[in-house]
Amino acid sequence: MDHNDKLDRNSKTIARLTILTLALPMFIWSFSAGIVTISLPTISQYLDVGTGLVSWVVVAHLIILISFLLIFGRLGDYVGYKTVFLCGIILFTVGSYFCGISLDIFQLIASRVLQGVGSAMMLSMTPALVSTNFKHHKRGWAFGYISLATTLALALGYGAGGIIISHLGWHWIFFSTVPMGIFAAYMVQTVLPPGEIVKNRPKFDLTGSILIFITIVNFTLALELGKTLGWTSLIIMGMIALSVVLAVTFFVWESRQTCPLFDVSLLKNLKLTFSIAAAFLISTVLTGTIFLIPFFLELVMGYSTDFTGLLILAPTLLILFASPISGRISDMFSSRIPTIIAGMSMIVALVLFTLFNPTVGILFIFIALAVRSLSEGIFSPANTKQVMSHSDTGKMGSVSSLLNTGKYLGLVMGVVLFETVFEATIKTSSSNIEGITSTGAFQMSAPVNTLLAGFHSAFIMGVGMSIMILIFILLSSEKTHNP
Repeated sequence: MDHNDKLDRNSKTIARLTILTLALPMFIWSFSAGIVTISLPTISQYLDVGTGLVSWVVVAHLIILISFLLIFGRLGDYVGYKTVFLCGIILFTVGSYFCGISLDIFQLIASRVLQGVGSAMMLSMTPALVSTNFKHHKRGWAFGYISLATTLALALGYGAGGIIISHLGWHWIFFSTVPMGIFAAYMVQTVLPPGEIVKNRPKFDLTGSILIFITIVNFTLALELGKTLGWTSLIIMGMIALSVVLAVTFFVWESRQTCPLFDVSLLKNLKLTFSIAAAFLISTVLTGTIFLIPFFLELVMGYSTDFTGLLILAPTLLILFASPISGRISDMFSSRIPTIIAGMSMIVALVLFTLFNPTVGILFIFIALAVRSLSEGIFSPANTKQVMSHSDTGKMGSVSSLLNTGKYLGLVMGVVLFETVFEATIKTSSSNIEGITSTGAFQMSAPVNTLLAGFHSAFIMGVGMSIMILIFILLSSEKTHNP
């Protein structure tokens, strides 16, 4: 009896150490995302660049991230998930250092591109590593704590970012993650088992890798440049048309490969497709709103950077309870219940955002941010478990990277769409105001009413997208039997 109890305690200790090791790199990545987001107004003002150019600090990183997710997801099936995961941590840490020593916006963006490659290696492997290290009935629990780590880190990033910027300068928001990355690499190397490597590996799909990379880069660049060059310009229309041609070529190529980079047959599973579509849209709304909120709090409400960070941090602490509970409910009953609750909460949050104005109190802002954070914390573990339930053992890396491609493409779309609507609205509203130019950090001198028009337009768009999220959630479900 005592021997069995000891074995049980040992297995629980190993499980907890494993989930801690897997969650730590995700914590670092999310923490970095938080401090970068909260620093954007400061970077914009310090380097005298507008919201369009400063958004590339986020957009460039995400473009590279999503362009490599499918590639590294498949590569993990070949060389081992741990190997790709560990290399990603190291590369991300090196990129953080170069971001910290950047002297202008272009060096910073280039360093964020390097970080993006490392991020793709880390993020594409996490769901696969959870699925290979935990049984199906424990994955909701594991994904719950990983979701907790990522969302809590994002919140801490907002709070710490404001403090770091106020006392040390924006360069230190990147230096702060370097020692954490070194420790995470040590933990992964020490704790995680080597994992299985595919023997007699077929030839890697290099052509498919090049096609998907060019397709995603071209498409996201078209989205980002469209607001500058005009959506009806020949360049943008040509880039979008090229993206369609490349995407069709990619799918035709992949459907004819014996060992493709992306298994096209996965999309025939509509339950899986709807689950990923919901993840894509909720990621879009979450990222777009959190990109604009610091600008609203600082430019309209007049709050300082450090207070803004703390105000965003406080309601997200609710995730300490939401994510683990969501994971447990998914294991005990179904992932469908938490995802529906999350979809409804997101609609409520966006409606509250549309009511923002200079007279709203801190309590109202806190409630709106809290509802948004609860939706994020509840949705992620349940949706991840739902998606991974549709993956066979030999395709975990592919399904994992497909989910992350959808989620992180949503990150790019969120910044691009919400920033485009916001900037286009305030440019139109301020075009006839004397003394207001549309160059540099022009949003800093725009009247409050003009800024409000931009925020409201973006948040109303978010309400419509949130309704679509709930529809996709209702059309998706978890696979009850996982081989």
